[in-house]
Amino acid sequence: MKTYKGSCHCGQVQFEVVTGLTKATECNCSICTKKGALHHRVPPERFKLLSGQAALSQYQFGSKTAIHWFCKHCGIHPFSNPRAAPDMYSVNIRCLDDFETEKANIEIKTFDGRNWEEAIKTFKF
Repeated sequence: MKTYKGSCHCGQVQFEVVTGLTKATECNCSICTKKGALHHRVPPERFKLLSGQAALSQYQFGSKTAIHWFCKHCGIHPFSNPRAAPDMYSVNIRCLDDFETEKANIEIKTFDGRNWEEAIKTFKF
C-alpha cells in the first residue's frame, strides 16, 4: 500500500488515498465519458479530504445514488461515491498529483455504464 495525494486543477480540493494501485475502471456512461475519469475505488478509511470541503459541490442524476463531487472553482471531478458502492470513494486517478497514468503498469478494466443494470450483474471491480 502506498499513499497518493491528489487535487483538483486549482488546488483548493486536496485529498489523499492509501491503496495498492494496480487497477482502474473506465466507464462509458454519459457522465464518465464526458469527464474522462479513470476510477479507482477505496473504502472511506483509506480516503482523507485534506482541504477544500467548502470548495466542493455535488452533482446527482438518474437514481441519485451516486454523488459526483467537483470543485466549484475549477470544475474538476476528483472523486465520487459510486452508484455500485455509495459508501466507498471512487478516486479519479487522473487527479493524483504524482501519478502518471500513461506510464503506470496498471490494469484498466472497462465497465459498460451505458447498460448499467446488466453490466453490474457480472462486473468485478
